[in-house]
This record gives sequence, structure tokens and C-alpha cells, in this order.
Amino acid sequence: MNKKIVSLLASILLVLVSVTGYSFADEKGKVIFIDMNRTNLINMLKIPSLENELSTRGYIGLMNIRGDKGTDDRRSFASMGAGGRASVSTEMNINFEEINEDAKASFKATTGKSPKKINNQTINKSINENVDNGQYGSVLGSLGQTLSENKLKVALLGNADIIENGELVKNRDLGLVCMDQYGRIDAGNIDNINTKNSSMPFGIQTDYDKLIKETKENYKNSDALFIELGDTNRLDLYKSYLNDHTFASMKKSIYKNIDKYLKEVFEMVGENDTVYITSGFPSDIDYKNRRRLSPIIKFKGNNKGLLSSSTTRRDGIVANLDVGVDILNEFGLTNDDMVGKNYELVNKEDNTGYILDEYEKIVSISSIRSTIINGFVGIVSASWVIAMALVLFRDRISHKEKVFNLLKEFIKLGFILPISFLIAPVLNLKTPEFISSGIILTTLVLYIIGRKVLKDDVKHMAFFSIITILVIAFDSIFGTYLMKSSIMSYDAIIGARYYGMGNEYQGIAIGSAIFGLAVLLDYKKIPKWAVAVLSLIILITTASPAMGANVGAAISECVAYLLLVLLIFDVKLDLKKVILLGMAAVGVVVVFAAIDIISGSESHLSGFVKQIMLNGPSEIVQTFGRKIQMNLKLAQTSVWVNILLAGVGIIGVLIFRPTRHFRLIADKYPFIFKGFIATMVGCVVTLLVNDSGIIAAATASIYILIPLIIISINMMIFDNKKS
Repeated sequence: MNKKIVSLLASILLVLVSVTGYSFADEKGKVIFIDMNRTNLINMLKIPSLENELSTRGYIGLMNIRGDKGTDDRRSFASMGAGGRASVSTEMNINFEEINEDAKASFKATTGKSPKKINNQTINKSINENVDNGQYGSVLGSLGQTLSENKLKVALLGNADIIENGELVKNRDLGLVCMDQYGRIDAGNIDNINTKNSSMPFGIQTDYDKLIKETKENYKNSDALFIELGDTNRLDLYKSYLNDHTFASMKKSIYKNIDKYLKEVFEMVGENDTVYITSGFPSDIDYKNRRRLSPIIKFKGNNKGLLSSSTTRRDGIVANLDVGVDILNEFGLTNDDMVGKNYELVNKEDNTGYILDEYEKIVSISSIRSTIINGFVGIVSASWVIAMALVLFRDRISHKEKVFNLLKEFIKLGFILPISFLIAPVLNLKTPEFISSGIILTTLVLYIIGRKVLKDDVKHMAFFSIITILVIAFDSIFGTYLMKSSIMSYDAIIGARYYGMGNEYQGIAIGSAIFGLAVLLDYKKIPKWAVAVLSLIILITTASPAMGANVGAAISECVAYLLLVLLIFDVKLDLKKVILLGMAAVGVVVVFAAIDIISGSESHLSGFVKQIMLNGPSEIVQTFGRKIQMNLKLAQTSVWVNILLAGVGIIGVLIFRPTRHFRLIADKYPFIFKGFIATMVGCVVTLLVNDSGIIAAATASIYILIPLIIISINMMIFDNKKS
């Protein structure tokens, strides 16, 4: 009897273990990745089956498509698979083929590995090109390699081949996403998947009946299935050969076929499967019109909302380097070579309306950004040069009091516009015209308030400085909403930075804080110890990984603020103190990095530290080499250089005309003059440690030169008249 009971219990236990094991395996589900290259979200929403699915579930994001040393389809796909920005600049270095007897021996001879069903025959060229030209150390094929090492099968279907001058021109770039590090893919069909159709672009189209059949077959036998629909890419390339009517007709036919295909996919997938639908790169016309973020949709579960990631910390905005990492995350896998982050699913009912609205603002800001920034730099530089010229020839000017009073107010625009650029997004304006009008309106309101409250020029400037640093600090605390939408901050389309305090405002944070605090000291509004406390608070909010998240700011602000504190307490500076300043900056970065890693906030700083741990000290050399290259490039091309050049010229003039002028300023405004010194050192440090150091140094110098010019005008024109 006891034996029978034991046998029964063992049987039940065995069944339970089997069911549990099956359920665990089933939980992971499968991944289906569908590329509709050269398509935007608005066009995707015109596909009935996709629109219908999105009405009930799905997470939408706009994806930055930047690659390494360039931006194109191939680099974007390669970056997805590498989990970092990758470089594959030449088409001839990408040659995905289904294996045949002739190619087997050749592939093994060149790679040292046995081929699989689909192989990039020139993978070594791609790898060498990425290693030789790449700046980010990304490893091609990291996604596929990790899947392969964990016994997960990958399949690739479809292509974007075209026929040109009677010759087949192959495009199998989606293979860059799912190949392993040797260019191999387990299964699929990329050769025999199209059919001739003279009414379609280039006379060919995807055979959707075959694609549906092979999708179902490969779905059963694979864990991750990648599909290139092809026709949307061909249509975009063929558009210049068509008129509006024929383009619309072809587009309608293509979208009808895609609708049929997607309907089959949505019926096929299981509840634990994950489906991605994306466009690896924007259409040609979208790219030319600065609509350079591509849509990516993730279907998982039954909720709907937006995609985000630690790369961007911005709802609805992600990067191409996040794609491969998120696919691995669906299987519970990671790869240390990949610097992208997995997606965070943000629930939002009206996700399509929100994302289209945000995109309109992003594109509008991007389209007028350079014009407005160039105008700002032009106003600042021109006002300084005009002021110095008039000061030099002041004795020849009639009605000079009126002229210089007007000129001083014009010069103050350099103080007001940075805060206007930061506050204007509160108005939530979308079109370029309204955004520009909003900035003008904000500037006028701020100027009038400042002029009504304070008549003294120095206090007037300090008023704007204090408002500026307060807004920057509070914005950093509450998620940098204003910074993300400011026309003088970073651009999600460019993708150099997505969150935290931008490099332009790094310089402004240094200059505005120091000038504001120095004026308060000179007018005896705060005690000296308060400067140390307030400086520490500003440093934490504007530079810590969880808020301002700017490593360059952590270093340059630390040095500048600490130097200000030493100067106002009349501490004598020597070599030992200078070394301590440097050590303090390093200490701040180390503390921030430790907090970042422990808290898991995954900012740029923790990513940098992890790369150092992975790649060794060479990562530091590579990173700072990239920063130096960027600054050299900016020195030749950036309009911000004009501010630095104008500043050098003005200081040079004031050194000699009149004599001992700086000594007079130092005597009248001792703390402000010490603030000038601290800010100037901050400019030099930020120039050395930031990849856009020229920009940050230029914006910081505004808070030295504008007060210097206005104080000089008052001393030379108005004080002389009184005496």
C-alpha cells in the first residue's frame, strides 16, 4: 500500500515538474521583428490591421537612427544588432547569401567557422571597417551571437532587392540586426521570396503568399524571426520615377498586401510572443524635411502606451541601439558589449496622438534651431563688438548717454534669451512660427518685469542670472522637461544627448550661478558661507546622474564653485590648492558614479564606468580622443567660436584702454571680479573635459563679458560724467 502511495505521489510530482517546465519555457514566447523600411508612423497607421491592433494594445516609440560616423540604413540596422553605434559604410561589404556548396569552403576559409543557412560572405570586411573606422567600440552581431550561444534559433525572411539596368542589386541589410559575430543566421529565405510584377517598383514585389507560408513554418522552428517586407523600401527608392497618381496607386497596392500579411501574423502569434514593427530608416522625403526619427512599435501583452529607455529617459523616444538589447531582454539575456538599454513600457491610452504631437514639436524645434541660435550668437557677438568700438570712440559720439543707455539694454539680451529659451516650452507651442513668437513674448515679459523691479544695471543682470540658475536647478530636479524642449538644448533627432542638462546650459549654469552669488555678496544680501551651501546644492542638482546628469558639468562646476569659495574667503592659492581642486573634481565624479551604479539609474556616467571595466583604460583614451576630435571640429564649424573670439578681443582692449581698468573694477566690485576669475577657470576646464567644450565655454563666458562691458560703460561714460 505504501509503495502504491509513493508511486502515485512521484507520478504527480513528475507531472507538476513537467507542466511547470513547459509553462516556464512558454512564458518567454517568441520574437517576431518586422521591418517596413522607409515608412513613417502616419503611413503605418493607414494599414487597417495595424491600426486595429493599435486601437487595443501596443507601445509606440520614435527611434533615433544615428550610426557611427554617419547616418544611413545600413548603419542603423548594424547599430540595432550591435547594441551600440556601428560603422558599415560601404554596400560592397554587406553580402548576405543563402549557403551553397561553392560558398561553404570559402566562408570557412575566411572566417574559420562553419557556415549556417544564411551568411554574410564579406563579414570580415564589415568587421574590419567597423574596427578601423568606428569610434564607439561596438561589436557587430552581438544580438545574434548571444541568441546563438544560448541555443536560440534565428531566422531571416525577405529582402529589399531591386532590379537596375537589368541587373539584380541586392539589399539584405536586415541581416545586420540578427546575424551573429561571424555573419551567420540559422534559417530563413532571402533569395527566393520575390515575384515579378511590372506594376510595382523596379518590376518586382514581395511574394506575400510565400512570405505568409514561410513565416508560419519558420515561426514553428525558430525562437526569433526577422522579416524584411521590402516593398516599402523599393517604393521610396522608385518615387522619383513616378508621378503623384502612380505613386499613390503603388502605395495603395503595397499597403493592401502588407495589411493581409500583418493580419496573418497577429492571428498566428501566441499571447506570450513579442512582435516588433519598425522602419529601420525614414523615407527620403522625411529625412530631407528633418523628420529623422523612425517609428518602432512593440506588441506585448494587452496594454497600450509608449516606449522609453534609460538611454533616453524620455517617453516615446528611444534609440536604435536599444533594439537588440530589448530583444535579448525578452529571452532574459544580456550582453556586456551592448550599451543600449531595454525598453520601459509606459502606459498611455492616447499613445498615437501623444507621439504625433511630440514629433511635431521636435521637428519644429529642430528645423529652426540653428537659425535662432545663430541669431542669438550674432546678437551677443555684434553687441559686444559695437559696444567696444563705441567705448573707444566715445568722445566723438553726440548724445552718448542715450546711445549707451540703449546699447546696455541691447547687450542684456545675452542674459535674457537663455532663460527665455528655457521657459518658452511651458507654452507648449508646436509650429516654428508659434515657437519663435513664444520666445519673443517670453523675452519681452522677462525684460519688463526685470526693469520694473530693478533699476540698477548690476542688480538687473543679477536678477536674470538668479532666475536662470533657479529654473535650471528646479528643472533638473523634476526631470528636465524644459531642457528637453528648449531650442538651445539637445536635439533627439541628432541624438548626441537625450536627457539631463545640455552642454549649452552647462556653461550657463556655471556663469549664471557664480555671477548671481557674487552680486548678492557684493550687495551684502547673503553671508559667505551661504555661497558654499548654495554652490553644493546647484552642483548636486545640475550634475548628479539622477538629475542634471552631465559629467562635464560635475567636473567644471566643482572646480569653478570651489575656486569661488576659496577666493571669497581670501584663501591663498598655491600649487597644493590647485592639485586639491583637481582631486575634488575627480572625487565628485567618483561619488556620482558610485551613486549611479548603486541606484541603477544607468546614466552616461555609469555607462562610461562599465565600459572602462569591460575594455580597460583604453576606453578613457578613446572617449577623450572623441571629445578632442569633436572640439576641433566645432572650432572650425561652430558659430559659438565667435563669442569666444569676441570675448578675447574685448578683454584685450580693456587691458590697455584705459590703463588699470581691471584694478578699478576689482576695487569697486571685489566679489564680482572674483566671480569673473572663477568663471574663467570654469570655461577652461569645461573646454578640456567636454566633447562640446567650446559651446559650454562660450555660454559661460557670456556671464563674464556682458557684466564686464556694462560695468565698463557705466564707469567710463556715466561715472565720469557725474565726477
